[in-house]
Amino acid sequence: MKLTILGSGGALYNLKRGFPGYYLEIGNDKVLLDAGPGTLTKLAKAKIDYFDLTHILISHTHADHLSDLMPILINIYLKTLSAYGGKEKIKPLIIFGPPGFKKTYHQLKEMMFPEKESFKIEIRELKNSRLKFKNWQLESVITRHVPYWKSISVKFTESNTSFVYSGDSAFCPELIKLSQNAENLLFDCSALISNEFPQSHLNPQFAAEIANLSGAKKLILSHLYDLDELAEIKKEVAKVFKGEIHLARDLEKYIL
Repeated sequence: MKLTILGSGGALYNLKRGFPGYYLEIGNDKVLLDAGPGTLTKLAKAKIDYFDLTHILISHTHADHLSDLMPILINIYLKTLSAYGGKEKIKPLIIFGPPGFKKTYHQLKEMMFPEKESFKIEIRELKNSRLKFKNWQLESVITRHVPYWKSISVKFTESNTSFVYSGDSAFCPELIKLSQNAENLLFDCSALISNEFPQSHLNPQFAAEIANLSGAKKLILSHLYDLDELAEIKKEVAKVFKGEIHLARDLEKYIL
């Protein structure tokens, strides 16, 4: 598996850190994890062709994770038209989302992209789900983020390697269980060190605790806000977790 960080920031605009978006190569598939504002541009900067995406996963429907979904789909659509190159997208694009996502998708499409689709799109809602693909598997759980707003965390497994993407999640049993025996973790770390009991995001202490319980080898922290505290985050995490610790940066690449 290969991971590219497209945007490592949170919901607050920051010139140094883009909104959440990550690109995962797994098996023969190319998966986009969330599509915050500017993701389409970051794909171009990383020299990744959005037309080749096989899957898109939207962890939840907050704007900082969803806003570039329709622009990406519109651009794929335009590339299939003869005036823009006339490429054929042979494999269907599978879009995963949390419970209720099908309704959200169709509302967005009706407002922003009412044209008839020129390529096949499959919308799949994930709950506590297990799916198998040709060379990899996906497991998802509903985690605790903002009340009344469904958010999912996911585990990808290829051969004997697993990778967990938390999306936005507070410290909760669901995420702890999903992370068990995963070698690689990409965790939300939006809450500040001083926020002892965050309600909707992980802080450094809780991210480290879950990583330690999971037996992971590598912990990548993202969805980062407070640039003044970044130097302290790694120190705080290292008190509990003894594996590799990384503070994600836009356009970084990792071998998982």
